[in-house]
Amino acid sequence: MRVVMRSTRFDRCSWPAVLAVLEQGLVPRRVQAGFASSLDDVRIGDLVLYSFASSMAETVRSEIEALRTRLGDALLSIAGGPHPSADPDGVLAMGFRWVCVGEAGPSFVAVARSLLDGTVPAPGALHDPPQELDRYPAWPTHTELFAPVEISRGCPHACAYCQTPSLFGRRMRHRSVEALESTLRRGVEAGHRYTRFVSPNAFAYGSSDGRTPDIAAVRRLLEAARRSGMSGVFLGTFPSEVRPESVSDELLCLVRDLCDNRSIAVGLQSGSDRVLRAIRRGHTAGQGREAIARIASRGFEPRVDFIFGLPGETDGDRAATREMVERLASEYGARVHLHRFVALPGTLFAGQPPAPLDSVTEKWIADQVGLGRVAGVKRRAPSTRIVRSSNWREMRLAPGPGRD
Repeated sequence: MRVVMRSTRFDRCSWPAVLAVLEQGLVPRRVQAGFASSLDDVRIGDLVLYSFASSMAETVRSEIEALRTRLGDALLSIAGGPHPSADPDGVLAMGFRWVCVGEAGPSFVAVARSLLDGTVPAPGALHDPPQELDRYPAWPTHTELFAPVEISRGCPHACAYCQTPSLFGRRMRHRSVEALESTLRRGVEAGHRYTRFVSPNAFAYGSSDGRTPDIAAVRRLLEAARRSGMSGVFLGTFPSEVRPESVSDELLCLVRDLCDNRSIAVGLQSGSDRVLRAIRRGHTAGQGREAIARIASRGFEPRVDFIFGLPGETDGDRAATREMVERLASEYGARVHLHRFVALPGTLFAGQPPAPLDSVTEKWIADQVGLGRVAGVKRRAPSTRIVRSSNWREMRLAPGPGRD
C-alpha cells in the first residue's frame, strides 16, 4: 500500500505530523509514502490523504469527483484538517471514505493497519479523544521532512470566529521540552538548521491554564532549542502569534536573547472594545496598544492582525479600528495585516454573513495599502493551486534498522 498525499501550499505544515502518526502507529510495518504531483499518480490500492481548510473545499471536491469517476469504489481516501473536522458529514458526501475529526490518532492508524491486512473498514468519521502531544513526534523519524514544530494544541479562549477550540479542545496541551529537544537534535543531524514554533499563543507555552504565561517554561523551551544545535529559532512569528495580554517585558527579553526573531505577530482583530467583547476575544483594545508598545520598545517589528466585517460590526466600530491601525503604524512601526471576515464551520459565527464594509473603510484600505502601511484585505479567494513536483516523491515510513 502506498500513502499518497495531495498537497497544496496551505497544508505543507500538516504532512510531517500526519506521517509521524502513521510511522509510529504502523511499527514494524513498512509503508511507501509520497506526494502526488497530479491525479494521474493515484492508482488502485493507494490510500489518498487530503488535509484542507474551508477555502480549499471546492477544489478538493472537484478532485475527489475526478478520482471517483476513474477509480469508483476502489478509491480509498481520508480527509482531515479544519474543514473536514468541522463538517464531517459534508466531506463524506463529497466522496471521501473516511474523515478524521480533530486529531489524527489511533483510529486513523487502525484504518491504515486494516488496509495493510487486506480489510477495508466501514466508511465514516474517525473520532479520537485529544492526544497528549508527546505521544507522536513532530516529524517522522526516518524521512527528511520537516515543518514548524507544534508546541501547544488547544485554546481556552472561545473566539467566535475561530475553529481551534472545536478542533483541539479548550484545554491547552504542550509538547514536553525533553521531546522537543530530541526532535530538534534529530533535525540538526539530518541537516535541518532552523525551526519555528507553532501554538495558538506562543507565549502560553507550558501554561497550566493556557492563559497565564509560564516564563520558566518558555525559557526551558528556548534553551533546549539552542542546545539542540539549531542555528535559527523563532517564537511568536508566523505561522504562530501571541495574544496581547500575554506580552510582557520579561518574555520579550527571552525572545530577544534566545531567538532570531526580528518581529512578533499579535492578533488584535478589532480596535473596538464593543466588538472585542462580542467576539469573546478576552482582551481590550487598550491591552492591544500596550502590547504593541512593549514589542516595539524591545526592538521588534510588531505584526498585527485585524479583521473587518465581523458580524454586528458598525461604522463606528470600523472607525475605531482605522484609528488604531494608523496609530500603531505611525507610533510603533507596526506592519498591519487586514482580513475580511469569513464564517467558518464549527465556530460560533458559522453561517453568519459578514457585516458590509462602508465606502469610507473601502477607500481607507486602498489608501493605506498604497502608503505601504498595511497588507490589504484580499478581494479574491486564496489561490487553490496544487503544489506540483517533477515526479512522485517517495519516502519510506519505517522503524529503521534494529527496531523491526
